Formats: sequence, structure tokens, C-alpha cells
Amino acid sequence: MTVLRRTVLVLLIAVLAVMSLGLATGSAQAAPKVNVGGGTAIVLGGKYQCTMTAVGRDRSGGLVGLTAAHCAQGGNYNVSVRGKRAAGIIGRVTLLSKGGDFAVVALDAAKVRPVRSVGQARISSVGRVPSFGTNVCKMGATTGFTCGPMLQEGSVRTTSYVCAAAGDSGGPVLHGSRLVGMLNGGQRIGGVALQCPIAGFPIFSPMVATKISDILAVLHQYGRAGAGFRPI
Repeated sequence: MTVLRRTVLVLLIAVLAVMSLGLATGSAQAAPKVNVGGGTAIVLGGKYQCTMTAVGRDRSGGLVGLTAAHCAQGGNYNVSVRGKRAAGIIGRVTLLSKGGDFAVVALDAAKVRPVRSVGQARISSVGRVPSFGTNVCKMGATTGFTCGPMLQEGSVRTTSYVCAAAGDSGGPVLHGSRLVGMLNGGQRIGGVALQCPIAGFPIFSPMVATKISDILAVLHQYGRAGAGFRPI
């Protein structure tokens, strides 16, 4: 083989190698980000289904989400999006409230596209809990977007007659487009909480939620991940 032919062959092999590397890199970068916002169905530890309350930035600029702390029971801290297996682990629970029922999820900005709207739920800002009888709505992974009247406001918790069931935990409670609370469960009557089996079912236990104002105040006191949280 002549020197010229050997040179051409070496160059051709080099070009093919570079092209192959470029295609592989392009394929790795082509994986699209997954939309995540208030109302997104999430899975913790690969088995516990819950709902994201909201996604935003804390005072350090970190991309974080909120959800119910009981969703991370047993140390199930890895978070993924239900039905989006290709996205893999999108975040990890980095803070659990002490005595409350809320958690902070540090999100992977390389995998997550934060959104304000999920289904019929849209979060534009944080607000105060409305007065008795005023309609509030929630977005949950199980029963979707449902609404009903406020029944009671306590110092930290609220109850409202809104359909909810297992898997909805962590879902955003909204007054219009303002985030006013986080869904934590159902009010027990005689030791029993009657879940709403499907949206529109007329008889169920009132929904219990934690005021978002209280959650943000506690996060500020902790001064850790999630402190200064504001929805995107």
C-alpha cells in the first residue's frame, strides 16, 4: 500500500470515528426535559405515588419542588415522574419538615422543565386562604382537578369539601391561580377518612390541607433548601 493510500485510509478512519462520537453525543443530549409543576404525578422511591405541590426557586437560586412529607416514608427520597420512565430520577427529597407534613425536593435542572400549568391547574403566585364558603380547587394525580367550598381555617390546617384520594397527597390547593395550600389527606370522622373514589362522587371526607403561608414561614426559619421559595 502506498504512503498516500495509507494516509487517506487513516484520515477516513479518523473522520468516521469523530462522526460516530458526534452521533452518540447527539443522542445523549437529545433526551427531552420532562415538564414538572404543581399537580404533576410523582413517584417516590419507585413505589409511593403522590403529587407535586409546586415548582420554583429558593433564595439560593436552586430549582426545587414541594410535596407532602409522608410521601417520602421509609426513606423513599428519589423522585421520578409517573409515566415518564425515560426521564429517570428527576430529583431527591432533601428536607422533611419537623412535625409538619411537607418536604422539599431538589430537582435536576438538566432533566426538568418547570411549568406553571398542569392540566386545569395554573399557579401564578402565592395567596392567602379564602373565607368560609369560597370555592378552592386542587390538582391531584388520582382524582385530577376538583373544587369545593372552604369549611374551616385553623392556625395551620384548613378543611374544604373537595374530592381527594390516595395519590393526591401533596397536590396544590388553589384559589383561582393563587397557591394557598398543600393537600395532606382527608378529615377523619369517627376514626375513618372516606376517600373520594372518583371525581364528581358526592359523599366523602373533607380534604385537609396545610396553608402554604405556614409552609413558607417554616422553611424560612429552617434557612435550608427551599427557604425563600417562590413558584416559577
